Amino acid sequence: MLGAGDIRYPLSWLYGRRREKHPMSPTTAEKLEIDPLPHPSGASGGLNAIIDAVEEHINRSILLLASGDPGSAPDFNEWLDNKGLPGEEDLEQPEDESVMVEKYNSKQQDVNALTADLDQKNKNIDSSKLNALTTSNTTYKNIVEIADELRRTLGKEHSKFQTPDGAWHLTPAAEVDLLQALLESANKVHWEVETAANDIDHQAREIDGSLPNVPHQYRTNGLSSGAVPSAGNAYRPPSVSNASYRVTDPDDPIGKALAVANGEVGTRETDAAFGNKPYNNNSAWCAAFTSWVWKEAGYDVSWTDYDYVPSVWNDAGAMGLQRPSTAQAQAGDLIVFDWEGDGTPDHIGIVESVNGGTIHTIEGNSSDRVQRLKYGINSGDIVGVIKPPPTASDDVRV
Repeated sequence: MLGAGDIRYPLSWLYGRRREKHPMSPTTAEKLEIDPLPHPSGASGGLNAIIDAVEEHINRSILLLASGDPGSAPDFNEWLDNKGLPGEEDLEQPEDESVMVEKYNSKQQDVNALTADLDQKNKNIDSSKLNALTTSNTTYKNIVEIADELRRTLGKEHSKFQTPDGAWHLTPAAEVDLLQALLESANKVHWEVETAANDIDHQAREIDGSLPNVPHQYRTNGLSSGAVPSAGNAYRPPSVSNASYRVTDPDDPIGKALAVANGEVGTRETDAAFGNKPYNNNSAWCAAFTSWVWKEAGYDVSWTDYDYVPSVWNDAGAMGLQRPSTAQAQAGDLIVFDWEGDGTPDHIGIVESVNGGTIHTIEGNSSDRVQRLKYGINSGDIVGVIKPPPTASDDVRV
């Protein structure tokens, strides 16, 4: 009989559905899949179902990455939202943890159906179509690290209570904490494959000449050693830029920017109306979103390439709009990220507020939607922040 601290693994693993991973150059679906996630003893049926679903979601994302189609990776948090289940933000400060747990238990059948569907799609992957993806692939390594951290979290000792029949159950608070860890991991994995998809798109656009070349120093930080830079000393390209700005409406443009961005929160690529959105560029649209928000607010900036993050960051430096430190971030700023840690800016959002050591943002193309997120002010993923142009109706910078 399992004790209060025991860990239960899925029977599918015990019967060998997953194969042992190989340390070198995996080329088949089985070799690429992550090791199974453990099920804590005393977990509810809803939590166990989410664990299995997240495992299959991670595997699906890996296999689509390996097949060269990361843009088709599913968004697990979006699926939960469509089912009316609490999301990651809802779980951060739940009003009633027991109610949250019950909501997940009530949708256990739907979650199991999703797991079965993902599992079948994964089994149907034709290994001959997989690229020579190896364990040295950065995105693959990052996903495996995310899964390993989640596995450690699930495997820890969690608070439990004992019912009159002698059975042990996780407390509602422990269940909510684990649900949050699962959704956070699923979201991180989606970010990884989304970034990979954006990289593929950027490479294609660079080939056809529609994007400026990214200097090699972006990847090496200008260091002869080729060391990977941190956000604090990310390489800044020469301030050669044709960008300019003018303030078309000096009447509280920051307030207008936040209102405009807030009005788009919840917008999804899958919405019928998304096709007519002014920031829909049929490509990676995070920078197109921030450029549109600023323009609507009264900041008319002629970026060298308004929907390419490295260009926006370079232009901001050329125009003197890069703040010296992330610690100086303010509402209305643009915030630039480097998810790969290679010195190349690859995502951008709007700073909504700064509270203590936390930056709250509104971001477009975040898991294929506009949503709010938050980061520690010293997060290594942050490249820097871009301040708005000076508010004077006649101020023009060319």
